[in-house]
Amino acid sequence: MEEKVPRPGVFTRDHQIGSLMKLDPRKPNDPVVWSVQVGGFEPDGGILSTPALYKGVVWVTKTEGGFVGVSQKSGKILVQRSLPGPTWMSPVPIDDQLLVGDCNGVLHAYDITHPRHPHELWTVQLSGCEESTPAVWHGMIWVGARGGAMYGIGDAS
Repeated sequence: MEEKVPRPGVFTRDHQIGSLMKLDPRKPNDPVVWSVQVGGFEPDGGILSTPALYKGVVWVTKTEGGFVGVSQKSGKILVQRSLPGPTWMSPVPIDDQLLVGDCNGVLHAYDITHPRHPHELWTVQLSGCEESTPAVWHGMIWVGARGGAMYGIGDAS
C-alpha cells in the first residue's frame, strides 16, 4: 500500500484526470473518453480496488469507505454508497447482485437490478476487515478475512 507516500510529480495530473477513466486505445494521442474522480486525493484516498463491469455499469470501491457505480457509456456517477472504510476489496457483480466487503468485517450483497437504487439483500459478519476479493464458484462465495479465516458462504441446500 502507498500509505502516506508523497507523489508530487503526478499530483497535478491526478486533479486533471481523475482516478477512474475509460480509454480508447485507437486514439493514442488523446485516449481519454471520460474520467471521474472517485474518492479523495489524500495519500490514503481514491481507489485501490479493481473496477468491475456489469451490464453497462462500472463498479469500484473507494478507499475511504464505500462503493460507486459509474455509467460505462457516459462516465456519470449513478450511485454512491458509504461503508466503514477502508474498502479495498474489489467489488464482485454476479447475477444482478454486487458483493462488497467493509472493514468492520461485513460482507454485503446488494441487488443491482436497478443500478441507481441498489438495495441491500443480505449481510454476513466475518472476522476482520474484508480486503480480499471474493471468488464465486459452484454456487458458493469464497473469501478470506483479515481475522485469519477463509469462508465458504452459500445456501444450506
